[in-house]
Amino acid sequence: MGKLDIHVHLATRPCPVCFCAQERIDFDRMMGIDRGILLSEPTAADAGPEADEAALQWTQAAMGPMDAYAVSLRYPDRFAWMCNVYLDGTDAPYEHLKRYKELGACGVGEFTQSLRLDDPQMERLFAWCQELELPFLFHMRAGDSTYGVVDLPGLPLLEGALKKFPGVKFIGHSQPFWAEIGQHPADLTDGARGGYPSGRVVPGRVHQLLEGYGNLYGDLSADSGGNAILRDPDHGLEFLERFQDRLMYGSDTVDSQSHYPLGLYLDSLLRQSKLSAGAYAKICRTNAERVFGI
Repeated sequence: MGKLDIHVHLATRPCPVCFCAQERIDFDRMMGIDRGILLSEPTAADAGPEADEAALQWTQAAMGPMDAYAVSLRYPDRFAWMCNVYLDGTDAPYEHLKRYKELGACGVGEFTQSLRLDDPQMERLFAWCQELELPFLFHMRAGDSTYGVVDLPGLPLLEGALKKFPGVKFIGHSQPFWAEIGQHPADLTDGARGGYPSGRVVPGRVHQLLEGYGNLYGDLSADSGGNAILRDPDHGLEFLERFQDRLMYGSDTVDSQSHYPLGLYLDSLLRQSKLSAGAYAKICRTNAERVFGI
């Protein structure tokens, strides 16, 4: 069974540091991936009249929602797509979300705007996602980074969102989210939150939130998701089995030089009969098909 990758980035034009569509398809054949979900970034055209253009400059080279839609039309058997919006204090993002949903967007992501998860603008977005039945895949930031949503150690703001918006499927990603797979000291620094913890895992907040809220899912992409599983292989295997209904394989690979090891590691666990075939199938494909309705 080929894997379904929920975390795919492509360039809108030939680019030395990011795959175009055909390059990615060729790469996927080597990695046992036969379908992917394209992530998009908001563009200036997607923002309302109050948007600060300076805040949108970082999006100019990225694949916007309509770019992702166009690729999905060209390769319908290979790519589904997620949309994205820039929150500017107006209702314009809601109108964009409705349009993207009509065009076939299967979720919102990768959402990276630097707002607290309890910010009123974020809560409006969650209400829109709940109404439109759009899963929400987010990148969480640490420290002074301007890239990613904001939470505190222990993820209290995420828990508040999970509780307040039970109809939204929240999909966690990045170092500060996955660092919470294990317990951490009370004086945890922002630098440690943004890094890759090592050593034995004593179950932490990610376990508690997965157990307590049926609308939280984990994106296993990049070194953040991979490290969460690989840093303590015995715990990682137990975690994969225990939460097999709530985890989804992703790569976050942008070019042939940024290969992450988790996909091949999952394959090896299956070959060695260490990971059950049922858990492997859910994590590598069927959970994503169910969550995103593709």
